[in-house]
Amino acid sequence: MPFRSHVARSLDLRLPSNLILVALILGAGSVALVLWLNGASGTLLWAPVHAFLAWGLIREIDPDHQWSAVVGALGAAGWVLAGGQLASPAAIGGLLLAGRIVVRSTGRCPLPTDLIVVGVFGVAIGYTIEGWMAGFGLAIAIHVDGSLDRDMATPNTLTAAVIAIGVTVVAAVFDAFPQPPLELEPVPTIVIGLAALIVILRDPGEPVSVVDARHGALIDGARLHRARSLTAILIFITTLLAGERATAFLPLTLIVALVIVSNELELLGRRGR
Repeated sequence: MPFRSHVARSLDLRLPSNLILVALILGAGSVALVLWLNGASGTLLWAPVHAFLAWGLIREIDPDHQWSAVVGALGAAGWVLAGGQLASPAAIGGLLLAGRIVVRSTGRCPLPTDLIVVGVFGVAIGYTIEGWMAGFGLAIAIHVDGSLDRDMATPNTLTAAVIAIGVTVVAAVFDAFPQPPLELEPVPTIVIGLAALIVILRDPGEPVSVVDARHGALIDGARLHRARSLTAILIFITTLLAGERATAFLPLTLIVALVIVSNELELLGRRGR
């Protein structure tokens, strides 16, 4: 029996954008492997994973443009290969899922099995501060999706509550919460804070991409704005709470910046037509 999901989706290698992703992953993995074999840290082997997650996250919150995803993936891979501090891949995956659920880019409401799997994942990733924030983000995303679809309101609200409570318990068990006094890193915190503010205040250009569902409906602009805002706010709060590890979230800050630039270029291009 084939696996059914309204949240997960396969990688169609017939699409040029997905072939570019595969090339990026293979390239980042090859460079990381060569460096590792020559005595570099094993953390470099995370480069292809971070490239994939950055690409996937941008594709959810900037679906009309491929170039931003490519630049974001290259930035994430380059950051890892340069030896930068790493954010939890599970947490970035949580942000990706949160964006997908709010945008509803698959065109379908989550199945009960989707809610169960996402719920377990959202609780399990809370072993780091960024994982706790991503888990909370998933809870918010599921609640937002339910608020926009009355048929999903009750199951989504229950799932969101379970995730919010569960991920907080996991974070407490793993001592993930920062201890005072918290030493803030002003530059990355200010940068992502300003970027988040721009994303919240600036409406995206009306999407022209279609959802994956067979009816081929366009992605909802209001959902896209909510997903972008939620992603930016979560990255800002995580950077704020991370203290000395704030630089680990610079690749995520780059993602928000790329979305802003992409949106402004799109709006400028539309005004010129």
